[in-house]
Amino acid sequence: MIDPIVSTSAALALAVIFASAASHKLRHPNWFRRQVREYELIPGLMVPVAARALPIAELVIAAGLLWSISRPYAGVLALLLIVLYGLAIAINLARGRKDIDCGCSGPAMRQPLQPALLARNLLLAVIALGALLPMLDRPLGLHDNFVMIAAGTVLVLLYTATDLWLANRPLLLNLSGEK
Repeated sequence: MIDPIVSTSAALALAVIFASAASHKLRHPNWFRRQVREYELIPGLMVPVAARALPIAELVIAAGLLWSISRPYAGVLALLLIVLYGLAIAINLARGRKDIDCGCSGPAMRQPLQPALLARNLLLAVIALGALLPMLDRPLGLHDNFVMIAAGTVLVLLYTATDLWLANRPLLLNLSGEK
């Protein structure tokens, strides 16, 4: 059992990350449909269905993570979706397809597939597990609520910084002459 601060902070961070991911997919449906198609993992007729279902699932997960009663179910779904996205990246990396955009950050920030995305997804899976673990039953005070919000915010900021670094890493490597 873990402290509710840890579990709730993880759930809050994941809720923001999933809601943000759903937002750019819903605001740019043609772009996301193209991203799903470029992965070449599902039959062409299923691409529009998957491109519509994935962001809706992300929104449902985000909402479910916010309430303790639905958190276990939403946490399992979050973990499954994180693993699914990781598998899609891994399969395409194994195929040598590093040139496609992962679709992680919306159309404004192209992010080519790279092994570091698998490490990022592994960390997201660990956060999802943190949201899933049973919590100690203890009263929460005002200070605890502040700490949960602050810790969740820090996790989101770390995720965002990592995402920006991963998106710009190929450019940085080209500038430094590394391969």
